[in-house]
Formats: sequence, C-alpha cells, structure tokens
Amino acid sequence: MNFNHERYANCLKCAGVSEDVITRIVNVPYPASGDKKQDNANYCAAVMAQCDALLDFDTTAEAMLERACCKDGFRLKNSRSVAKWHGNQPLGKKLKALGKKKWMGRPHLTQDGDIYTAHCAGTGFPDGPRCSCWCFDGAIPEQGKMPLSYCLCCAGHFRFHYQIALGVKLRVKEIVSSVFGEEPQYCSFLFEIME
Repeated sequence: MNFNHERYANCLKCAGVSEDVITRIVNVPYPASGDKKQDNANYCAAVMAQCDALLDFDTTAEAMLERACCKDGFRLKNSRSVAKWHGNQPLGKKLKALGKKKWMGRPHLTQDGDIYTAHCAGTGFPDGPRCSCWCFDGAIPEQGKMPLSYCLCCAGHFRFHYQIALGVKLRVKEIVSSVFGEEPQYCSFLFEIME
C-alpha cells in the first residue's frame, strides 16, 4: 500500500466524500516500480484520475486543500504578517505585499476581479520546469501525464495562505497553466473571491 493512501483518504473524508467513493479512489490500481518516488507519482496520477472521474472540481479542490503542504512555519508567519500590517489596505495593495514574500507566488487582481497567481515550480532544471511537489521529486507517472487536478494541491497551498493574508474566502476557479500541461509551463492559478 502506498504511503499516500491514508493521507488521501483523510483529505477526501474532510471534503465530505462518502466512504464508498473514498475506497474506490484510494484503492485504485497503479503500476508499482519499487522506486518510492516513481511509485508515488504513479499512485498520485491514478488517484487523481479517479477523483476526476468520480468527483466534481470543487470537491476535489476541497480535498486537495486539506492535502496541501507548508501551511505553517515562515509561510504562515508571512501570511499573518500581511494580514496584520496591510489589513486595512485595498485588496490590490495587500496582493502586492503578499507577492513580495518568499514562495507566495506573484498574485494580482484580474479585470474580472479574480486573483491570478503564478508560481515558479521547480525552476533550474536544464530540461525545463518540474513539479515542485516533495512527494515525488520530479518523477513523472509511467502511464502518461499527471492529471491537472493534482495541481489543486499546490493551488490549495496558495489558497490557504491567501485567505489568511487577505481576509477573504477563495475558491479555486482554474488551473491556468502547469508543468503537467500539454506544453509544460510554470504553474499558475485563478481564484474567485467568494466573500
């Protein structure tokens, strides 16, 4: 059993997914290679393909928000700092302050009033950008590309911190670009302001 099995099950449960559907998602077969990073990439791809088949976008986004890493430490401190020192400023100024913090992307307001952010995932590799996820460290699934829904985990990381820093509730609206896209690019996400 892959070490991510229980983690996915817990995240899906937090998102309100039924036990029957969780079992169908986390017990999905995947090619096992014996290499931990490769197996993680294979398992994550299989799980996300199941999520795409069995869940709607928003439910998957909620589960992946639960799964998102780096919700503490200096990133949380930075989010709280922006909230504290820029809380009374207009949203555009708060986003500008947030964008100056390390590993907080480059957020800005779109003409439609959504928040767009770009994230320089896995830079510095000679063959182009790679996913920055620690879970499989640049490995790619043996049976094709990682589903873009996996990027909801990284989007969840940004969503978590942006909600704290900006004092608004956000919904992931779109994975705009990804290292897993048809043409691999740096990752970017679009968030809708809910309140």
